[in-house]
Amino acid sequence: MERIMSGRTIALIATPIVAIILLILFWPSGGADIPTYETQQGSFEIYVIESGSVRAKNAVTIQAPRILSGGNLQIVSLASEGTIAKEGDILARFDPSSALKRIQDKQTELKTALADLEKLKAQQSADESQAKTEFETAELNFQLAKIARDKMQFEPEARKREAEIEFERARLSFEQAKLNMKNKGIVRKSELGNLQLHLQQIRSDIAESMKEMDQLTLKAPISGLIVYENNWATGRKIAKGDQPWPGMPIISLPDLSAMQTEVSINEMDIAKVNKEQSVLVIPDAFPDKTFHGTIMSVSQIGRQKGQGSNIKVFDIIIDIKETDDVLKPGITTTTKIIIDKLDKVISIPIISVFEEEGATYVFVGEGSSFDRREVELGQRNDNFVVVTSGLEAGEHVALRNPEAVSGDSDETLDTQRQMTSSAVTSKGD
Repeated sequence: MERIMSGRTIALIATPIVAIILLILFWPSGGADIPTYETQQGSFEIYVIESGSVRAKNAVTIQAPRILSGGNLQIVSLASEGTIAKEGDILARFDPSSALKRIQDKQTELKTALADLEKLKAQQSADESQAKTEFETAELNFQLAKIARDKMQFEPEARKREAEIEFERARLSFEQAKLNMKNKGIVRKSELGNLQLHLQQIRSDIAESMKEMDQLTLKAPISGLIVYENNWATGRKIAKGDQPWPGMPIISLPDLSAMQTEVSINEMDIAKVNKEQSVLVIPDAFPDKTFHGTIMSVSQIGRQKGQGSNIKVFDIIIDIKETDDVLKPGITTTTKIIIDKLDKVISIPIISVFEEEGATYVFVGEGSSFDRREVELGQRNDNFVVVTSGLEAGEHVALRNPEAVSGDSDETLDTQRQMTSSAVTSKGD
């Protein structure tokens, strides 16, 4: 005779399973003292059970600042891991020594450039004044030479020629002075523009250094739980004194107001799992707490369960409806995915079902005795099985074989229970 063993599903029913187990374990072995179970008609829920891991639905990863000016980053302070940070709270600080030195160097360079600017302006003012004087002098000489030439109309040719030569010399000097003044103006403008551009670059560098200085203090963009990221260079979590590279994840800041659990479903069960199915989530560390959830996504691509494993699993994400302080990122959970729910069915404990010579039967209490009765079975879970034919609600079935010889040893009873498993397994499938 054999008892049904479960698959990977389990159901929630009204009668506590623990009570049944205790009843069987401690009930006397005499033939008249057989524990029974009263059949009930009601709902029967079937689950797929898997382990999961809690995570925040929304989380922000805080990265090391991307310092364009180079230099090593070094963490000098960190907010305590596991504490709740509010928006704007300081999460980490980096050594500002290099940034301060860059700012000081640039400020010194700015002072020097400003002094050079004043010097250039003074020099250009003097050059401009000189060029203007030379131009005006050349212009006057040109006008005088022109007047002198005009007066020579009635003079001898030799003197006319001399006056003409002086006029031409004055004209050339005037044209040269005018060109020099123009060219020097262009040079002055270019020199001034270059120095002003240099000043602008220095000021920009200072502003960028000040911005980088601010970036050396990491603040929380949202409220959430402080979780240190792993430092792959050291093989441990981020710590004070570490020198992360720019852009390296430093702290994860999950928002605890909306939590999820990530579960890997065996490929044998994935066909039963769909989006929007209801789920019960039980934290392993807090088995007395049960949360409700809904499947939000089901991976379409399987992966290996572990390195070297031939088992394929599919990842699913479950939104947890409630919030609670015990729901922290990383804690493990037992997830019960509701696969099916049957209404108005009769279910009995698996241990009350036996098989002999291909017939599946139970022992139904009739007064002080038990009658053997064949039954047909339906869906099952780890502890109960649905009876589709052969029983009515309110009848009592034996939880042990009353036909067993009184005084059977515990070893014999254990053997009977193990034998019971194949019956419902074959019928239930």
